[in-house]
Amino acid sequence: MPSVDMAILRQPQRVAAARRARRLLPGLAMPLDAIARLAARVTGAPIAIVAVMDVVEEHFVGCFGLPPALATREPVPVAYSVCKYIVSADHPVTADDMSTDPDLREHALAVEYGARAFAGVPLRDAADRTVGSLLVVDVVPRVWTGAQLELLVEISALLAGLPADGVYTDADAMAGLDAAAVLDGVQEAFVAVDAGGRVRGWNPAAQVMLGWSATEVSGRRAEEVLLPEPHRDRFRRILPDLIASTGPHSGWTGRIRIRHRDGHEIPVRAVASTLRGRYGPLICVFLTDLTGQSHAERDAGHQRGFRTALLDSLTAPVAAMDMHGRLQVANRAMRRLHGLPDDATTAALLAVLPAHLHRPDGTLLPWDQSSLMRALGGEHVRDQEILIAVPGEPVRTMLATAQPIITADNAQAGAVGTGLDITERRRVERFRDCQLSVATTLAHTGDIDSSAAEITRAVADALGWPHVELWLHDDLTGMARLAGHHSTLGAGFDGFRTRPVGEGFGVSGTAWAAAKPLWVPDIADTAHTRSIATGPWGRMAARAGLHTMMAVPICADGHVVGILTCFAACCEHERTALTTLLTGVGEQLGQFLASRRSAQLAHEVTRGKDDFLSLVGHEMRTPLTVISSCIDALLAETEPHSDDTRTMHEAIARGTGTLRAIVDDLLDLAALESGHLPVGIRPIDLAAITRQALHHVQDAADANHVTITADIPQQLITSGDPQRLRQVLDNLLSNAVKYSPAGGHTTLALTHDKHTVTMTVTDTGIGIPDNERHHLFDRFYRASNARHTAVPGTGLGLSIVRAITEAHHGTVTLNDLPDAGTSFTVRLPDDPRRMTQSAHTR
Repeated sequence: MPSVDMAILRQPQRVAAARRARRLLPGLAMPLDAIARLAARVTGAPIAIVAVMDVVEEHFVGCFGLPPALATREPVPVAYSVCKYIVSADHPVTADDMSTDPDLREHALAVEYGARAFAGVPLRDAADRTVGSLLVVDVVPRVWTGAQLELLVEISALLAGLPADGVYTDADAMAGLDAAAVLDGVQEAFVAVDAGGRVRGWNPAAQVMLGWSATEVSGRRAEEVLLPEPHRDRFRRILPDLIASTGPHSGWTGRIRIRHRDGHEIPVRAVASTLRGRYGPLICVFLTDLTGQSHAERDAGHQRGFRTALLDSLTAPVAAMDMHGRLQVANRAMRRLHGLPDDATTAALLAVLPAHLHRPDGTLLPWDQSSLMRALGGEHVRDQEILIAVPGEPVRTMLATAQPIITADNAQAGAVGTGLDITERRRVERFRDCQLSVATTLAHTGDIDSSAAEITRAVADALGWPHVELWLHDDLTGMARLAGHHSTLGAGFDGFRTRPVGEGFGVSGTAWAAAKPLWVPDIADTAHTRSIATGPWGRMAARAGLHTMMAVPICADGHVVGILTCFAACCEHERTALTTLLTGVGEQLGQFLASRRSAQLAHEVTRGKDDFLSLVGHEMRTPLTVISSCIDALLAETEPHSDDTRTMHEAIARGTGTLRAIVDDLLDLAALESGHLPVGIRPIDLAAITRQALHHVQDAADANHVTITADIPQQLITSGDPQRLRQVLDNLLSNAVKYSPAGGHTTLALTHDKHTVTMTVTDTGIGIPDNERHHLFDRFYRASNARHTAVPGTGLGLSIVRAITEAHHGTVTLNDLPDAGTSFTVRLPDDPRRMTQSAHTR
């Protein structure tokens, strides 16, 4: 277990050696960043660091893959240090999973930057003092092998032999150095400041950087020459402390802004040391112009900001990983999809991703079969359907697409993937299947009570919710009774759904009273349920782990006749879409109930009409027969009557005859429609029957001044009931003559093809209003323009025509005419018996 030994860290000789190493290491022939990159490559780690450990801070003198916030070359607080463990141990130290180590799980690198594993070996100077470490870091747990540690030791040997105390201190050689020549040859700007804050040293590089010559600044106060106005007072305050820190190991490094002669500011890196010379202490400062670096950092920051803003503006989730399987990019939509805050690290996202991915059947999707990992293997993945199951959130259905990231030199650098949320599309498809299942079930059973269990199961499957109830209004009690339910909650929650529901109580009763859908986002939140009298039922639902609830009223003929109530195991957010889909199912059930009630009512009305017709027909026939017989007897008497008496007797006879005709028509119609009066099919000459009908109507036509034209073959042998077909012809011809004005014209055509006989009767009469044509064959119906004439009628003639025609397996239709008038076509099979046999065969 890694530990820190402060006694070792504070040891003066070690601290001095570390500070000396920090100054000398950057001067090695091999760049320290290259050393770090080599260490990362050979171990397969994303991050490598060459670090020098002071007492309370660590210096990253070489690095590879560090987050930008740490790769600034600024001292790193000891809280971020891992080097301290290697220096304290003075031998290689590893951690395979920092999250499982109680001393490491709260380490700043782990918490803020997602570090999970590290391995490091010591760096030593020529005197074998441990000055720092060569360190590799990973953001996923891993086991470090002995071979990897051996490679790190070999790489660290490239940095071994750093000068210790006493090395390169030949007094004669040092005395021979010309300090001025050395400073003039330095590429960095050099400034020396005395204890009074005045400039005492100024090399040519400083003149180039700041615009002042050495002569112009010599003896002037340094803050007036170098610093912008806001920073001058602070320099004056800290100057005594800088002077007091004189010594071979004193120093300060940092980034500051200095002022050019023309007034513009320059960002620089300052390395300051306070040395005591012959004329007292001097603060010697080397300045490196960071303008180019600042511009590059600003541009890089702008690019990062642009990229981040672009990705975060996308509604589709996007993520990219490097070749080591570590997430490098993830936008806001990806974090939110997996239930993480917008500022969550990519390491935090990678930690939860594998547990959230499921196949369409609900089983866990192995991480190596995910679209990103497949793309990392070189595969182009398109539209891989997956489920995102985040605990406590609705399951989302995604189409994942991913592909490799290929660099300009045709090398793979990683993989990028995105997703399309098709949750609503799949839900709509499931509800379409649900409605088909409901329709099939209702058609099979013909009864909603018998179908309730299957209906609620279909709705639950479409929603993916654990509990669905179907309540129907009970006309006897005025309450809503539970017709059926589907639940995966278990037997422990059966009790709260068995009692009838009253209007206005609970979710179902509230939706019933309001006659509109009711949505409860979370029953566990009293703010959502305060206005709903849920009582113990609501507490049981919350205890069962139910959250979102929805109740949809089922309406028929403008009244609520039932409620469909559904419960989700999480807090749903798609209120509008779910309301629309469930309302569709509710309307489907309401239409079924309305149609069933209409069918029952129509059946009752039809039966009532039949009963009435039968009653009227039979009860009226007897008294009419008596009246008719008496009138006939009176008219037959030989004893003379007065003219008025005879006129009244004849009127009574005509009225009685009319009533008897109506009664006969009613009884015939009722018998034909009920099937109690079968037609007598036999061979007939329909042409002869048609001539008889024409002869019979001729007198009425002459009286109305209507001409009749007939196109009839000499003979037309077919099969049918001659009496009933004569009724058809009589009714059609009689109507044509009655409703034609004087001078009108009626035509009759009789034709015969291979299997069909066709009769067409056309007149130039008053016609039928367009909006009344569909009522024309109804019982007792007369068109409005016919009712306003003096022409008598009962509205039964066309009903009888249709009944007789259908009894012969034929059809009668009202034809469209360009001008005024009416045209009917009757089509009959030439042998109705064959049609009957065919129907029985089917």
